Amino acid sequence: MTALPPQAAPSSLPDGPPASRRHFLPSIPATVFVGVLCFVMFGFQEPLLNSDGDLARHLRHGEYMLQHHALIRADPFSFTRPGQPFVGFEYGSQLIYTLVHRLGGLAAVTVFASLLIASAYALLSRYMIRRGVEPLFAGLVVAAAMISGMGHWVARPHLVTMVAVVILLELLAPLGKRRLWPFVPLFAIWTNLHGGFSYGLIVVGMYLAGAMADAALDRDRSRRADVRFFAAALALATASTLLHPRAIAVYRHIIGMFADKYIINHTGEFLSPDFHDSGSKLFLVVMLIAIGAAALSRRRLSRTATIVLVVGIYFALTHQRNATLFGLTALPLMAVELDSAWRRFGMLRGLRTGFEAASRGAATAAWVMPACALAIGLSLTHGRLAGRHLLADRFSAKVFPVQAVEQARAAGLSGRIFSDFAWGGYLLYAWPEQKVFIDGGTDFYGGKLMRQYAILYEDLPGWRSLVQSWDFSVLLLRPTAPLASEIMQGPGWRYWYCDATAVVLVRTAAGRTAPPPSPAFSATACTPPPRPRAAD
Repeated sequence: MTALPPQAAPSSLPDGPPASRRHFLPSIPATVFVGVLCFVMFGFQEPLLNSDGDLARHLRHGEYMLQHHALIRADPFSFTRPGQPFVGFEYGSQLIYTLVHRLGGLAAVTVFASLLIASAYALLSRYMIRRGVEPLFAGLVVAAAMISGMGHWVARPHLVTMVAVVILLELLAPLGKRRLWPFVPLFAIWTNLHGGFSYGLIVVGMYLAGAMADAALDRDRSRRADVRFFAAALALATASTLLHPRAIAVYRHIIGMFADKYIINHTGEFLSPDFHDSGSKLFLVVMLIAIGAAALSRRRLSRTATIVLVVGIYFALTHQRNATLFGLTALPLMAVELDSAWRRFGMLRGLRTGFEAASRGAATAAWVMPACALAIGLSLTHGRLAGRHLLADRFSAKVFPVQAVEQARAAGLSGRIFSDFAWGGYLLYAWPEQKVFIDGGTDFYGGKLMRQYAILYEDLPGWRSLVQSWDFSVLLLRPTAPLASEIMQGPGWRYWYCDATAVVLVRTAAGRTAPPPSPAFSATACTPPPRPRAAD
C-alpha cells in the first residue's frame, strides 16, 4: 500500500496573526462544525424534518419500545402484516431519537441531527489536516463532500453512519501505532444503530484488497504487515456486528431487502441519480472533478485509494443515497494523496499560505463546546428564545396532513385507512390509534404490498377489487391523487374533510353509518378535476 505523504512544510509562509490571537481563531474543523451546525439548524430544518415520513415512523417505533420495555419483534402498526416477524435493525437510533424528542420535541431532534451532520464533516476536515492536507484544500474537499451528500441530510438513523464512517477512516490509517481493539466498540455500537455498518465492512474490505494487491504486485514483504492488520480488523469488525439482539436476522434482512428488486426499483433513495436534477448535477460535477484530478495528477493514486474511488463511484451511480458515502470516503483519501500536487498549484498562493499560517495553533474546543452548549440549550426550550420560535417544533402542514389528522382523530374516525405512502409514518406518529396500510419501512412490507399500493394510488386496473378486499373505510390522500378523483365518480364515498394538503374520504356504502362531515369541512375546497377513465 502506498505510504501516506508526511506533513508538508510549506516554504516562505507568512507568520500569520500573533500567537495570542491565533489561539482564539477557530480551526478548520471548528469552522466547519459551527458553520454546518448553524446552516442545518436554521437554514435546512424544513427538509431535515419533512423530506419524508420516516422520521415520524422512527419516533413512533421508539415510543413503542420505551412504553413496552422491549424490542419490536412482531408488527403492531399495520393491518396488512399484523403480527409478522419484525427485525428492528435501527432500534438503537430510534430509541436515541425518541429520547431526544421527549426532551425537546422536534426542535431537539433538529439540533441532534444537525450535531451529527456537523460532526461528520468536522471530523472529515480533521482527518485530512492531521494527514498533512493543506487547510484550504481540506476545506474545499469538505465543501465537495457536503455537495455530494446534502440531498440526504434527513433526520434519520443513517446520519449515524456518516459519523461512523469517518471514524473508521481514522482507525484504518491512524497516525502512529495501529490498534485493533477500537474496531470492536465501533462496529458493535454501529450495528445497533444503523444498517450502514455493512458499508463499513466493505470499506475495511477495500483496504484489505489494496494491501493484498500491494503485497502481491510490489513483492514487498513489508506490505504483509498491512495485510495482516486489515485482515484482523475485518475479522474483528465482522465478529463485533454479531453483538446485536437479532444479529443473524439483521444480515438476512439486509440481503432480503436488496434481493427484492421491486423495492429497490421503486424506492427513491435506491434509484440511480437523475442527472437532470440540479442536486445530482452538482454531484456529477464533483465526481468528474475527482476523476479528472486522479487522471491528470503526476502522482499515481495508491491502489487502496483507487479501489475506494472506483467502488465509491459504482455505489453512488447505482443508488443515489451512496453519494454521501462517496464524499466521506473517496474524496478525503484522494485529498491526502494529491495534496503534494495541489501544493505545486500556483493559483491562490497568498490565500493558501495565509490560511495555513492562521490555522496553526487555532482553537477547536473553545469554539465547538460553546456551540454545542448553545444548540442543546435551544433544544431544551423546544426551539424558543425570548418568546420567539427560532426552530420549528412540529411537522410542516404543507407537507403532512396535520389538520386533516387532527380533525379525524378528534372526531374518532375508525376503520381501515388507506393513505399516501409518504404519510404512513406520520400517521403512526400523529394518530397512533390508527393502523396503517403501508409506511416508509418498505424493507418490512415487501414488494408485493408496494405493488398493491401503486395500483390503488394510481387507480390502475384492479384498484376497485383491492378497495373491496381490504375493506377500507377511510381514504387520506392528496387532493391531486388519482384515486381521490376517480373513486368520487362512483357511489359509496363522500368527502369528509378537505384542505390544500389533504382530503379525507369516508365510505357510505350500504350497511355503514357514515360520520357527519368535519366541522372544518368546506365543499369549495373539495374540487379535484375529474379524470375520465375507462371502466375498471
